[in-house]
Amino acid sequence: MKPQLVLIALILAACQPAASAHATPSPSILNEPSDLIYVQDPNGPRMLELDWSGRARGTVPAQGLTSPSPDGSRFIRATDQATVEDSRGRPLGTLDAGLTEYGLSVWADDDRHICGIAFPAGTGPDSGAGSLWIAAPGEKSRIVGPVGKSGSNVAVAACSIKNNRAIVAGGRFPHWPPETTRYLISTGIEVVNLATGAIEYQRQYPLGYLAGQGIPGVAPDWVLVSASPDGHYVAESGVFNGTTAIRELPSGKIVGSLHGSVRGFSWDGSRVVVSRWNGGTDYETELVRWADQKLIWHRSALAQSMLARPDSADVLIGINRADGRAPELVVVNGAGTATTIVRDALVTWPCPCPAGP
Repeated sequence: MKPQLVLIALILAACQPAASAHATPSPSILNEPSDLIYVQDPNGPRMLELDWSGRARGTVPAQGLTSPSPDGSRFIRATDQATVEDSRGRPLGTLDAGLTEYGLSVWADDDRHICGIAFPAGTGPDSGAGSLWIAAPGEKSRIVGPVGKSGSNVAVAACSIKNNRAIVAGGRFPHWPPETTRYLISTGIEVVNLATGAIEYQRQYPLGYLAGQGIPGVAPDWVLVSASPDGHYVAESGVFNGTTAIRELPSGKIVGSLHGSVRGFSWDGSRVVVSRWNGGTDYETELVRWADQKLIWHRSALAQSMLARPDSADVLIGINRADGRAPELVVVNGAGTATTIVRDALVTWPCPCPAGP
């Protein structure tokens, strides 16, 4: 068995264990700007910083490193406190709340601010008592407003300074059939104005037998939500029915539909990475322009997760391999040309799942 490699990147995917990767660090630290991807060095306790061609551009210590910004220029290091560092490991400031107060958080689309959920002492993410906060390193955090519903874990799915909104999603991890396989589902979303805290749109999703809904013995109409980085769209993928609706926010209007489950959006929200199940072990991964369903790229494989490159049409996709080995990381550029940049990687960036169990 080869040593493990961990890819850490931001925005929103449930990950599977994996083996090694093939990346050699450059002898020099970053000399020019470049969007970065962070992977764990299989040969030591450090993170390799890769550009989108797969070239190693530098290293930083691995201990406590979490949640890189969308462009990889900075990241959170969580030890005895939450500190933000730049890509050279230089501290930029702390986040002014204790780690015990943070729920699942996400970087905003300006690569500077962070949005998350705070909970009162003695409560938790399913209490319905959460508050959305926004912060930047070295600055006082600001409570935006109350969010969440009792009984569902709440987390931030997208945070956009550009559009002045955050998408907050509730999630649960129920079984289907009861007491058998567990599925991550979305229970609802709230679109929150970052300036005023006003809820501009909210929607609840079917809970099935969890709420006495549906037909006994029939698979429930559960949904799993993925949000675009700018908070303009959500993809509502049916957990069992193999279809997805694209909903515009904050109007709530359905503007598109397609077959398969969406793993995530490109940076501008115009393209989605789709995983389609064709029966048995036959899966197809597609990059689709959802407005007209134009197929940009496809491959016979299961899409595990994806990452959007800021200010670009490029996407990074974690692909499960047919031989059952660890995933490979494939970059698909705006023209639809695909390049594998890392093999045998353990993907740990956030999924289209809004919240865990």
